[in-house]
Amino acid sequence: MTSVQEIYRYTIVPLPSAERLQLAALILGDLTKTASAESTVSVLELIESFPRQRGFQTSAEVDAYLKQERDSWDD
Repeated sequence: MTSVQEIYRYTIVPLPSAERLQLAALILGDLTKTASAESTVSVLELIESFPRQRGFQTSAEVDAYLKQERDSWDD
């Protein structure tokens, strides 16, 4: 069986740059369609999936943290 690296090296690399870009656009377009068909996530679900490393509960806490960071730059 031919590996992806071999396909790339012997089939894709010899193509002119314009054709390689065309191929990349086709592949990315196909992947985009496949990914969007597989799952649809709302923006809110996406945001909620982000890790909450700092654990801010309110916008006031975020503001206080940013103020503290900015103040530290002046030192």
